[in-house]
Amino acid sequence: MGSGRDSACGLDGSVRPAVGATSPAAAGSAPSRGRRGRGFERPAGRKGSRVLRACRDRRKGRRRPRRRGAPAARPVWPPVHPCGILARRPPAPPREPDMSIPTPIFDRLLAECIGRPQAYAALGELCDSVGGRTSGAPSGDRAEAWGHALFTAWGLADARYEPFEVTVWQRGTIDAHVDSPAAWRLTAVAHGNAPPAADLTARLVDAGHGERPDYDRLGDGVRGKIVLCDEGAGDGRRRLHRSEKLLLAAEHGAVALMIQSSAPGGLPRTGVCHAGQAPIASLGISLEDGERLRRLIRAGAVPTATIRMTNHVAPGTARNVLADLPGRELPGEVILVGGHLDSWDLAQGATDNGLGAAIVLEIARALASLDQRPRRTVRFALWAAEEIGLRGSKHHAALHAPSLAAIRAVLNFDMTGDPYGYWTPGRPDPGPLLRDLSRRLAPLGMRDHFDHKAGLHSDHQPFMLAGVPVVGILGDLGEQGGRYYHSVGDTFEKVSLPAFGRAAAVGAITAYALADTLAPPLAHLDPAGVRAMIDAAGLHEALVAEGYDGPPMHAAPATPDGRIG
Repeated sequence: MGSGRDSACGLDGSVRPAVGATSPAAAGSAPSRGRRGRGFERPAGRKGSRVLRACRDRRKGRRRPRRRGAPAARPVWPPVHPCGILARRPPAPPREPDMSIPTPIFDRLLAECIGRPQAYAALGELCDSVGGRTSGAPSGDRAEAWGHALFTAWGLADARYEPFEVTVWQRGTIDAHVDSPAAWRLTAVAHGNAPPAADLTARLVDAGHGERPDYDRLGDGVRGKIVLCDEGAGDGRRRLHRSEKLLLAAEHGAVALMIQSSAPGGLPRTGVCHAGQAPIASLGISLEDGERLRRLIRAGAVPTATIRMTNHVAPGTARNVLADLPGRELPGEVILVGGHLDSWDLAQGATDNGLGAAIVLEIARALASLDQRPRRTVRFALWAAEEIGLRGSKHHAALHAPSLAAIRAVLNFDMTGDPYGYWTPGRPDPGPLLRDLSRRLAPLGMRDHFDHKAGLHSDHQPFMLAGVPVVGILGDLGEQGGRYYHSVGDTFEKVSLPAFGRAAAVGAITAYALADTLAPPLAHLDPAGVRAMIDAAGLHEALVAEGYDGPPMHAAPATPDGRIG
């Protein structure tokens, strides 16, 4: 396909030739190049989808129709051999069949999620009425009741809570200021699970990215100091989680850790820094304060700073919120669709992760509205206590460890932006189902983009480490979302309605396709496969740093009836 004006999208996202153009089959050529470079052609007998055409027109500009009276394109004849014999061209390569989802259901899910989404407005109400959501605290309780009520209102009659005990960390006061060579107050926030109290004064040392080579360079110069580092990573290195940076600082004798934000505008970031109680004080500071401190250190005027903080720790009860859409033929096999509902307390937690929770609810509503349910059960989960160590998803995975093999795939939505690809950790080949979906969803922005490098820091983790297939939807949050997460700026207006609709549509169609395909969509990994995945991603130190306490790192056999719980 040349430009957006030369073709039209079918109901399934395929492309039909423009008026007067010669079809690939007639010309004997390869299929035309579709949007984003995917080669595909229109299956016979399918009508155009107004929803997909509208999506394409908004992105690419509308087609210009052929002028009235303009001649149709002349037929293209096969080339003639010099001897006068018609030359044979090789046949076009066969295209994978549209195997993923029936077209009427595909179109219905598009219409529900893009044409009349409801969870976006509900997210606005959550952000404005509840705000930040701490699992185990009253704000978390209100958010869990909100999710339960929406599951019930949108047609999932078995919505239920899954309670578990947590240690609830809540921030108190913080006073961090520079004493010399110049005096000023730092814009700072405590990291989650920082100690209940700290009162210290010490010199600062610049540890760069806070990686092991930085400490090798500093040697004994770290002991007794406050370590300053940024959020980044050295060239070609895996970006360390703040919990890993904290353990390295403590290991080398630091008395406190300051992590400089990468977002301009006086936006220090919070986030959990330890699986339990942190051994040293840990806080985030603004980009501007960090750069000023580094300039002083480079000039040889080593700053001295004072940190005073108080935080509160108490036992509490958090609740995952679950709901099932029973499968019509294979109810004992499950596609698990989840996203965490809790957030940090500094703001409304709109992008992290009210966005993901609302997408899960929108998918549940859209699938429940269908006349034909998928073959497998789709289980929806709003996870609690993700921000303090994936507690909700780890609890669920451990509670149901004997039957994790019945979960055919896990879809996790965490800060999911405008969709453009799939993530299948530990599986370099995504399989024909996801490749077909990627092609059919091209008008929504999906490209032939598949990533398989494993990562840890979201609710897919306990299932991935148990060998359960994980599918993520890669999305672009743009500057608005990516800049403000874990800060006071994470508010509802950062969530784009058009991007939300596209992400929910891709999620709903993907969930239905995984649940409806005849064969299991993806294979579980055995223990050797899980170890190879961890080795390939270099995640051993990260697992140690967070004190991994989930289920065994391989899937256990299913129960006799194949059910979970």
